[in-house]
Amino acid sequence: MHPHLSNASSSLLDNLQPPAVPLDVLMSFAKSHYGLSGTWSELSGERDQNFRVSDDQGGVWLFKLCSPREADGVFEGQVLALEHIARTDPGLPVPRVRHTNDGLLLAKLHHAGLDHCVIVLSYLPGSVLGAAPLSSERLYEVGQLVARLGRALRGFIHAGPATRHLAWDHRHLADLLPHVGVLPEEQQARSARLISAFCKDRLPVLETLRSQIIHGDAHPFNTLTDGEGIVGVIDFGDMIAGALIQDLSNTLADYLIPGADNQRIMLEITKGYHSITPLEEQELEVLLPLVETRILMNPLILALRSQGGAPESIFEDYCRRAFPLLDELEAQRTVFVNVLRRGAALPPLSTLVSDSVEGMLERRKSVMGKKLYMFYDTPLHLVKGQGVWLTAKDGKSYLDCYNNVPHVGHCHPYVIGAIERQMRQLNTNTRYLSEQSIAYAERLTATLDKSLSAVIYVNSGSEANDIAWRMAKAWTGRSGGLAMDFAYHGVTDAIDPFSPSNDMENWKFPHMRVITPPDDYRGPFKRGDNNIAQRYADLADAPISDLAQSSYGVAAGMVDSAFMTNGMLDVPQGYLSAVVSKIRAAGGLFIADEVQSGFGRMGTAMWGHQHHGVVPDFVTIGKPAGNGHPIGVLITRPEILDHFTKTAPFFSTFGGNNVSCAAGIAVLDVIRDANLVENCKTTGAYMKARLLELKDKFDLIGDVRGVGLALGVELVRDRHTLEPAKAETKRVVDLMREQGVLIGSEGVLGNILKIRPPAVLQPAHVDIAVAALEQALLQI
Repeated sequence: MHPHLSNASSSLLDNLQPPAVPLDVLMSFAKSHYGLSGTWSELSGERDQNFRVSDDQGGVWLFKLCSPREADGVFEGQVLALEHIARTDPGLPVPRVRHTNDGLLLAKLHHAGLDHCVIVLSYLPGSVLGAAPLSSERLYEVGQLVARLGRALRGFIHAGPATRHLAWDHRHLADLLPHVGVLPEEQQARSARLISAFCKDRLPVLETLRSQIIHGDAHPFNTLTDGEGIVGVIDFGDMIAGALIQDLSNTLADYLIPGADNQRIMLEITKGYHSITPLEEQELEVLLPLVETRILMNPLILALRSQGGAPESIFEDYCRRAFPLLDELEAQRTVFVNVLRRGAALPPLSTLVSDSVEGMLERRKSVMGKKLYMFYDTPLHLVKGQGVWLTAKDGKSYLDCYNNVPHVGHCHPYVIGAIERQMRQLNTNTRYLSEQSIAYAERLTATLDKSLSAVIYVNSGSEANDIAWRMAKAWTGRSGGLAMDFAYHGVTDAIDPFSPSNDMENWKFPHMRVITPPDDYRGPFKRGDNNIAQRYADLADAPISDLAQSSYGVAAGMVDSAFMTNGMLDVPQGYLSAVVSKIRAAGGLFIADEVQSGFGRMGTAMWGHQHHGVVPDFVTIGKPAGNGHPIGVLITRPEILDHFTKTAPFFSTFGGNNVSCAAGIAVLDVIRDANLVENCKTTGAYMKARLLELKDKFDLIGDVRGVGLALGVELVRDRHTLEPAKAETKRVVDLMREQGVLIGSEGVLGNILKIRPPAVLQPAHVDIAVAALEQALLQI
């Protein structure tokens, strides 16, 4: 309903009035070209001359005589768009086009030397929403209606709307800048600033967003109700090819009322829209500026219409609203931005005065405890991840060579897509049948020995180890456990005893024994010694025998196949299988904790225990399984599970939910499709070779070890005495952070650099990391 606006003021004013063809001419034309006659009632029109026609058969029609100053293609685009919607969304309540007697969509009336296009449409029942206050339910419906319009028009292409230069199109807002003088004097400077800032900062962004032909004008006087719900939308006269988000912004602007609960209005319309067409983050960044400038257009264009001689219309009210609404939006800008983000299911932007690291630390201490367990003396405030890169609040990027949770890379789009799709469809528990939980279990067990075919779902590696321990005790009737010295397996009350690294000074549990890790650099037997695997395995005899002779007996031993907390050891082949044989000979079971070693990280196989040539009784997985989405899985032999569930069934409310399993399946897909097991092998070998080159250059490096992308670099002050360089290790970690590379430290002595990146790390990334490490070592 809004006028075409050219850059020249005189041309602009010429185009602001609808035609004024005599009624008898129109009635005669309608009868001869459409066979339409009956009772005619004039309707308002901003650019067009409109009539309601009640025919002799009880039908009701809208007769529209179009402005001769618009190109015919504009009107052709309108009727073709309505025909398109009738095919793509037949249930969408929009007018239907009445064809001429000759079957044409448009007719042409020549009068007083001007050619006018004529459109006849079905007249939709109902009354306009107008200025009446609306319930949250109705506002939500409005948002859905606008989104449905956009979706229905998604595949529509036509040159008329695509090439149109319309005043109400934000992309031509600069055309209005010379005319701010028609506004009240006290608003002119502010309006000029608003327009100029939008054109400078927002228009370039608008060009990058989703674009198509849009309705663009679903305001309350174009939206119909039957008193109970939304029953129609009319007037396709403002169609343009523009950014899709303009559809929503225009609607929001036109529904806001000074003094109303505008936060609720914005929230519900946005929620409704988002439920049909999910909004993108970039669209949210420009949405409020689009709303503001749409509000400003009303008094500007209305004043220009008045100068052109157009009569006062319903839009006079929009003019009175404009500046009070702009005042409200400006005064509560952050609040409204976050309302829009909430409507689009996005987290709010920070409303705190200070988000400095110091300020965040104080806030954290007040709600999460005063003892901080964080990396670095000055913690990193990370805000974004992508692949092997992390971005901090200050915009600095960091190469992530530490975090194993995002196994296939931070924010992998395939995994995100799987989670989002499933979350929109269904998320419930395993007390109902679900394809996702069954399929994921089948995919996991297909990677394991055939004996391991029974799956239990939980939510973390700690929980998986916890239930494995419970099952082992139930199966063996014993309650004693074995773990590596300085191991880590979780945080539950039952698994903390398997994790001496949690608190070495106070670790003491009568039902537990620890095994000396096979450290062939610092341990009693050195790399290259004869029969080293068996000699280290024999060190397990004493703790196993002692536990077996105790009142507890041996129920199970638990081992992390990558020996991460022990410093990513180069474990001699045959060692782990020999230890497992000893545990089983004492009547115990073996739990392979694959939380850190699994999913191909070691490069030689999908699972760490396969690297060691062992078939465990239990496999537990956690962190990387969902690439950051919480998943825990226990896989065991069917007879062990059946025995455990004889007394009572095991159930975890969230374990095995549809979304978690969808994430897990997606991770397996990426590992397969990107050949990540092989990548861990080849990239890991390249990185180890590059680290060994540094060892030749720096005496501080005592050892380089590990397999695949689980590597350790032990720093020592003396290669003969092996004096641990703990302080230097911490310094290297900090210096590498300064250079944009993140690693960690590990080991009972705290002197081992821990390199455990996402499995998508490439040789080019390795070069960056090794260069940073070299620079750090040069500063020690």
